[in-house]
Amino acid sequence: MTQPQFLQSFENLKTEVQELKTLQQRVLLYLENHNGSQTEIPLLIEERISIKETCQILGCSEVTLWKLRKDGTLPYSQHKRTIRFKKIDILNYLNQKR
Repeated sequence: MTQPQFLQSFENLKTEVQELKTLQQRVLLYLENHNGSQTEIPLLIEERISIKETCQILGCSEVTLWKLRKDGTLPYSQHKRTIRFKKIDILNYLNQKR
């Protein structure tokens, strides 16, 4: 592995770690705000998020997200022109990617 490749891999790893930290903070904040109530957890699983939110969680561009959507890697739902992703599907994709 050349030095530029190593540096790029390191930067990618730093980005993924930051994304996981952000996601962890969001989950902890959610649980704190909902007192860990068991009745609220299904809402987290079924939560639908926008393209921008999905890109932020994945740390990718909208073009990359479009490619993942088109090749069937990420399931989505569409109502008229609005596209939404299940948050649980995005989290599962991140876990598989690791």
